[in-house]
Amino acid sequence: MIKLTFITVGTLPRGPFSTIGDEFRLRLKKFVMLREKIVKSADDIDAAIPRGDILIILDAVGPRHTSESFATFLKAHEDLGNHITVVLGGPHGLPEPLKARATLRLSLSPMTTTHDLAHLFFLEQLYRACTINHGVTYHY
Repeated sequence: MIKLTFITVGTLPRGPFSTIGDEFRLRLKKFVMLREKIVKSADDIDAAIPRGDILIILDAVGPRHTSESFATFLKAHEDLGNHITVVLGGPHGLPEPLKARATLRLSLSPMTTTHDLAHLFFLEQLYRACTINHGVTYHY
């Protein structure tokens, strides 16, 4: 089972975005021990990252991965028993020193999107990766 902390700067999605997020959180329970942390600003992120974690930064200018390559990355760290922390920054992005520490800088899309959609998109891709790794019909 993947152990993952998802840190978000700002707030969790609200309204219909919240409903969709709740659906993915429910689906993910089969595959992921998911903790979500909300921090007020990028200055609070460093203290929220457990030491020794594999750090993934969601970064618009980071490399893009296929769902399959992301699934492979997650499976390798799951097999090693590593804990993963994923950080979604706020509207002003993330500090360069934090980005430099990342094991993986992951672009969800080259297009700019809302914070709420980025949050949901990551949860969906996490679920998709888990279904790929466990042979569950979802990804075609």
